[in-house]
Amino acid sequence: MIRTRHAAKGGYAISLFGLSLLGLLGLISPGAARAEKIVAKDGDWELFTDGRAGVFLSYVHGQGRPLSTVDASGNVIHTVVGGGYDPSASERDPVVGGAPGQLTQGSIEEMRLRSGFIANTFGFGVRGPIDDKSRITGYVQIWSLAETDGRTKNRPNIVDVRQVYARLDGWWGTVTAGRQRALVSRGATDIDAMYAHRWGLGSPGNLEGNGPTAGQIGFGVLGSGFTAGVVYGTPTLAGFQLNIGAFDPIQIPAGNWTRTKYARPEAELTFERPVGTLGKFVLFANGLYQKLYHDGKPDSDSATAAGVGYGGRLELGPARLGVAGHYGKGLGLTYALESSEANTDLQNKLRVFDGYYVQAMVVLGRLDVSAGWGIARVFLNDIDKVPDVNGNIPASVIKYQMGNSAGLVFHVKPWLHLDLDFFRADFVWYLGEKQVVYIANSGITFNW
Repeated sequence: MIRTRHAAKGGYAISLFGLSLLGLLGLISPGAARAEKIVAKDGDWELFTDGRAGVFLSYVHGQGRPLSTVDASGNVIHTVVGGGYDPSASERDPVVGGAPGQLTQGSIEEMRLRSGFIANTFGFGVRGPIDDKSRITGYVQIWSLAETDGRTKNRPNIVDVRQVYARLDGWWGTVTAGRQRALVSRGATDIDAMYAHRWGLGSPGNLEGNGPTAGQIGFGVLGSGFTAGVVYGTPTLAGFQLNIGAFDPIQIPAGNWTRTKYARPEAELTFERPVGTLGKFVLFANGLYQKLYHDGKPDSDSATAAGVGYGGRLELGPARLGVAGHYGKGLGLTYALESSEANTDLQNKLRVFDGYYVQAMVVLGRLDVSAGWGIARVFLNDIDKVPDVNGNIPASVIKYQMGNSAGLVFHVKPWLHLDLDFFRADFVWYLGEKQVVYIANSGITFNW
């Protein structure tokens, strides 16, 4: 299990759900310093801290999110459902066309200074021995944002206690209890952080929103996310390790799936082997399962959300390559079991999703050069294809979100990082609507 104290990170306007996805300071990344400082010792007990601080300038330019299609009288023929980059009305260029008083897709252009893929963080913990073969660690990680709510200076900046857990380590494995990263899509999220956006920004989500940005999440990567849970990790045997967890069940209010019964099981199996003295390769597979029910209705009115993630990464000398994918029902576009209009149809049935992601990086001394591609797809249910009484399909559902990224990170010092990264986001809906958005980001990060 990756921990933050080790060295090394809807609509599309996910704001970015905090982004409760990414406590990825624990990732091992080229050019990274050991992200932990021991500040005090008392016998065998240690008090340690880690963290980071920085800010990014993000520029967005492209097409506005497609609007509902209307007839000459202004009556809605079909709506545009799910996905897309959706700025607030003040950011859309108000081009008038079509029916009288109706806006066209228009264009967007905006800039903001904000947090990157990982927020400004401060973590601290205590660890010590239980006996000569086991130990315990308690850890708390606090997140704070660079940007303010609504771009208003006098509003308070909310402090988010993102992780709090106790961890037992022994010859028998590990047990971690508390708020921590979930297991599904952890491997894919790690690839995004280690080989692309740990020191960058990537796709911004909605610049008007607050919170860490998305990196490649939503474009072939499901964010692993944070939640309350208990996870047992086996000892590593011949390169294999199995993590099994029980997590707080997630509701999906967008489909009225607001009742659950049991904790959600998740699991991840990893395999890691060195490649001589040149590097290593890692394989992973993970999955989840959860039953959902409608409040006030019998148990027979239920749905099953389930999915799998898989992939691997290879490190050979200065080269890094990661490949990942996922498939399942009710998974969503951005994080597993998200509540969004893309996840459920007009009858509140869950839709099927899949995604694919490829990320490469080359380490050239103190310079990291990266490039990546990913796509997240939505598959229609039968009801999505049924026309209304006027012969029109009532909703144009997002078909796919595809993202291309490129980045340069210069490590001035092992603890000081300069980033320049770019992202192109392509959105396509089933009835033909399209949106293309270009993003350029630059920032600086200090970590300890």
